[in-house]
Amino acid sequence: MKQIVDGFYSAIKSGDNDRLWALVHDDFTLVCPTRDHILSGVYQGKSRFFAEVLPLVFGCVDPEEIVFCNDHRILCADETTIVALAINKGRALSGEDYDQTYLHIFKCVGGQILTLIEGFDTALANRALWGDTPALLADQNFTIGSLDALGFV
Repeated sequence: MKQIVDGFYSAIKSGDNDRLWALVHDDFTLVCPTRDHILSGVYQGKSRFFAEVLPLVFGCVDPEEIVFCNDHRILCADETTIVALAINKGRALSGEDYDQTYLHIFKCVGGQILTLIEGFDTALANRALWGDTPALLADQNFTIGSLDALGFV
C-alpha cells in the first residue's frame, strides 16, 4: 500500500496526471472535514475530483513557483489505510506564499486510492488561493457518520 501513496505524491509533485488518474479509483471519495471553507464536505467520484476539485487548487498557483507535495512522510499504515503528512513550497497567484501542510488519510483497495481524507490550513488556503471564490458544493456535508459509510469504523 505504501507504494500507492508514494506514487500519488510523486504524481502530484511532477504533475503526472496520467499516473494520478491510474492511482485513483473510479468510486473515489474526497473528504474535507472542515467548515466555512471552499472545499468543505464529501466529494464523490473520480471525474469530479479531476474536473472540479484539482483545477480549483492547481488553477490558483503558478506551476513555475510551487511544488505540491514537495516532501511527504508516511506515518503509519496497515493493509488498507495509510496516514501521511505532505508539504508544499511555493507561491499562489495572489502573490502570497502557499507553504501548506496536509494531513492525509488514504483508504486503498485493489491497488488504487478509494478514499482520501484531507486536513490542511484552511485559513491559508482561503486567503492565498481563493479570496472571494464561491464554495464548491459538496455532495454531502461532513459528519463523523460520513466516515462510517466510507468504511472507517
